[in-house]
Amino acid sequence: MEIHTANCPKCGSVFRQNLRNLCNTCIQEENLFYDRCSNYLWKHPTTHTRQLSEVTDTPMDLLTDWVRAGKFPSTYSQLDYPCESCHSPIYAGRLCHSCLGTFRTAALDIQTRVPRHTATGLFSIAGRAKSY
Repeated sequence: MEIHTANCPKCGSVFRQNLRNLCNTCIQEENLFYDRCSNYLWKHPTTHTRQLSEVTDTPMDLLTDWVRAGKFPSTYSQLDYPCESCHSPIYAGRLCHSCLGTFRTAALDIQTRVPRHTATGLFSIAGRAKSY
């Protein structure tokens, strides 16, 4: 039997690999943060992400990952995370509407500038005789 080990990306300790890719100590710490956040949100459902991070002492990047992954119910509608391009607050997806529009415009611009290459004449089996 082979045991797969790795270094914990948070604390650096050696641990037996698992689905969360963290050592047991860091998993327990994350669970504690999550419980704090859940309990606070239960009492204050209109809390914003930054406020939740400050009140519960939860690292903002960890909280952002949870919100992005959908670990909190959608009833907590004030939880946001930054757009991957401009870092403005968003509630769904990876990009805000402004950046999404910019990327779409750029993609269409590139598509119109680059001539399309068709596959005609490169390979054709229409004229080949079938051999059995």
